[in-house]
Amino acid sequence: MEQEGSGFVFHTPQGERELTIEQVSELADKENPDGMYAMAMAYLFGWDVEEDAVRGYYYLEKAVAAGQTDAKALMVRLFMQGEYDGIDAEEAARLSIEAAEDGIPDAQAFAGLAYMDGVYVERDYGEAARYFRLASNQGNSDAKTNLAYLYQHGLGVDKDEAKAFILYRAAAKAGNLNAMFQLGVCYEFGIGTPQNTAKSAEWYRKGSDGGDAFAMERLGYLYSIGFGDIKPNEGMAFEWFLKAAMEGAVSSMSTVGHCYLSGTGIDKSEAEAAKWLRMAAENGDADAERTLRSLEGQRAKDD
Repeated sequence: MEQEGSGFVFHTPQGERELTIEQVSELADKENPDGMYAMAMAYLFGWDVEEDAVRGYYYLEKAVAAGQTDAKALMVRLFMQGEYDGIDAEEAARLSIEAAEDGIPDAQAFAGLAYMDGVYVERDYGEAARYFRLASNQGNSDAKTNLAYLYQHGLGVDKDEAKAFILYRAAAKAGNLNAMFQLGVCYEFGIGTPQNTAKSAEWYRKGSDGGDAFAMERLGYLYSIGFGDIKPNEGMAFEWFLKAAMEGAVSSMSTVGHCYLSGTGIDKSEAEAAKWLRMAAENGDADAERTLRSLEGQRAKDD
């Protein structure tokens, strides 16, 4: 089922049928699994009706209970994105494996994660690779990225860094942020490809443009030490660390605090240093906590 114009296109053995929202609603009222799934999509994404998450999840749960596999995959995706809490990780894994058997790429990718992490099933990297490959062959960039990771580390497949690089590159070009970061790492350290710091920085920047804090942090590190084609630049390093910290990277919060403390790339400011160190410490950074205690102890002596 998909939405097209002002109607919903259902794929049936007899061919495509385009239904209005009223017709879809009638199907759902008769507890037709596809109709309930369509109504879930309509309310969750505002297709021809006003968006209503409560009603959307109501229909989604009924569709899943009726065995609608697309609904199972959607429920798992929403759970993985933190938008739905009606199931736990074990149930999400079970649903994804069931839906994967019907060839749904998202479900195959999630099933691969279940086998990779050992959730609901015994950890089995070979089975994880099988599911990732199925989803990857249907264009799922998350599955490509995860399959690349398995090839990079030789988990469930023969180790092949060149193949990992090719998969990361394909997923990155498809817009996958995690793959962009991993591709940057491949170019930075020469994993599966000749080392190329300019290319590495290019992909880290692309990831940063998409909001990836890890890519921002990596750029900060490269500018802080100078590497290959990248010349040391304390000011630029600080800017990238600050961007990463503002996106929630805890280690960058600590680094920003130390930069303010030492005046590296930015004017010294104990107040700003304490602010960022405290944020890092509150998020579990032990080094930041020690530095903050030392700073506060020095202040107490000075007073």
